[in-house]
Amino acid sequence: MSKAGERIELRRVISFRSYVGLGLGAIIGMGWVVYSGSWIEAGGPVGAMLGFLVGGLLLIPVGLAYAELTPAIPVAGGEIGFSFRAFGPTAAFFSCWFLAFAYTFLCPFETVAMGWLLEKIIPVIQTPMLYSIGGDSISTSSTLPGLLLGGGMVAVNLLGVRASARFQFVTTAAMLVCVIVFATLAFARGSFANFLPLFAGSGASTAVVPASILSVVVGVPFWLSGFDTIPQAAEEAGTDLRPRLLGLAVMLSIFLGTLFYLLVVGSVAMAMPWQQSVNLDMPTAGVFRAAFGQEWIVRLVLGAAFLGLLSSLNGFFLAATRVLFSAGRGGLLPRWFGGIDKKRKTPRNAILFVGLFAMGGPFVGKAILDPIVHVGSLAFAAAWLLTCMCAIRLRRAEPRLMEPHRLTQVGVLYVGAVVCTAVVLVLLLPGSPEQLQWPSEYGILLAWFAIGYVCHVWQVRRGGMSPEEQRYQILGERPVSARMSGPSRR
Repeated sequence: MSKAGERIELRRVISFRSYVGLGLGAIIGMGWVVYSGSWIEAGGPVGAMLGFLVGGLLLIPVGLAYAELTPAIPVAGGEIGFSFRAFGPTAAFFSCWFLAFAYTFLCPFETVAMGWLLEKIIPVIQTPMLYSIGGDSISTSSTLPGLLLGGGMVAVNLLGVRASARFQFVTTAAMLVCVIVFATLAFARGSFANFLPLFAGSGASTAVVPASILSVVVGVPFWLSGFDTIPQAAEEAGTDLRPRLLGLAVMLSIFLGTLFYLLVVGSVAMAMPWQQSVNLDMPTAGVFRAAFGQEWIVRLVLGAAFLGLLSSLNGFFLAATRVLFSAGRGGLLPRWFGGIDKKRKTPRNAILFVGLFAMGGPFVGKAILDPIVHVGSLAFAAAWLLTCMCAIRLRRAEPRLMEPHRLTQVGVLYVGAVVCTAVVLVLLLPGSPEQLQWPSEYGILLAWFAIGYVCHVWQVRRGGMSPEEQRYQILGERPVSARMSGPSRR
């Protein structure tokens, strides 16, 4: 058996409010500015709101699994530690590689969106097209903002997790203030008559109502993804933070995220008749220009979208780097990913790796990245499913580990597993409207796992760890021999 080496640890400084900001900021993003019209068109105002409400309720069992496991196993990379403890290194690798895909490739999607958003806010900055990929125009004005944003995100995260956490809290709080302002105006000056008809579609209400709700529910897991960024940074919780508060931050993020989307849909529906608003460009901003003629409100909405983009990018960036760092430290991927800045205790190498992806996104544009986001939805659902199974397994295998943090009956965890399985099947079953496309999206998925397998095998053959050392590196539990050889307490 190889002797356990020193375990690299990250600085413990994140507060409870910063964890809530991390989860909520990652959930919100800026998609609500673009897609609110699509939600209302698919379900009608009340159908869309009920769709988000039902979707949020369905995610509660999943959130409870995270809320139990995160304080019980507070390590970097979250699900890597959960799956390693419950099922061993193979499950930990699959969990790691699913999450690495989902988080890493969401970063370039955000940097691509930055250029597009700034061109909407300040049209005068638009420059001529340089080239086109998949029908998407690439120009200096669409590329430079995302490139600068990616570089800025690398700088913020290299400064330390305290800087990243503060940045997350400030941007999320400022965005929520903007949203509350324009929502208040919508409810004060709008009309509930604009909600009619309450649901989309035609025919008997017994068929229209569930169809309207279901058409929105299927997409809710993607829009509420982000609460799972909290366990990725659980190892960096402040020393005075009670472990149970990590679980509370997870659940609070889901609750506030659901409430946010209900508020946005309600505001858009109140402002003007929804049959008109769904045809506007960026409905969440367009309705205020069309209904009230208030350009400052439009700027406020776009400003909130800008802040949401920053918070979601920072949240997913932080999560991606912790997953890769944990996998490198634990020998699941090349040890290079486990390198840190010794002064600031930040995962330097993982930050640089994810930063390259983020800064490369603007050069390929939305056309190439859209399929990646679809595959990312599958990656999130698979990771959630594995987490629910880990919670069920550890309830039986290590009841003492889970007992102090138990929040619900084991049956609820099975419900979470069923919900996640349903999402995975919707993305994989032939004939499903959300099925991954062949060969593009299935090809991306297979290529990603081929790369991961090669990296994993290379690391194992180059210098694999003993089971005891790997457990120590991933979970922080010292091998028995190391504990016995320590200083005597007598």
